[in-house]
Amino acid sequence: MFKLGTRGKEISSFTDIMKLLLYPYMILAVALYAGATLLWIYILTKIPLSYAYPIQALAFPLVVALSFFLFKETVPINRWIGVGIIVFGALVASKEF
Repeated sequence: MFKLGTRGKEISSFTDIMKLLLYPYMILAVALYAGATLLWIYILTKIPLSYAYPIQALAFPLVVALSFFLFKETVPINRWIGVGIIVFGALVASKEF
């Protein structure tokens, strides 16, 4: 939502940033960010940080995939390889041996 809210906007001053916060996409982005923060706080009351944080790393692959599919960004092969490593690492970190 932050990306959509800033698309085509010029920011050259603090006033521009404050005006930007009034756009619907930016209001939604801030609300989602606040909601995610509250969810993260709730999750931390239920499971250990050493388990939760590696799972949070999956946000990176999600953002790369959304950038590719939603914004039609070019994603080089080395980034996809990195995404695969992150996903594999999160899977390993989430398993109990």
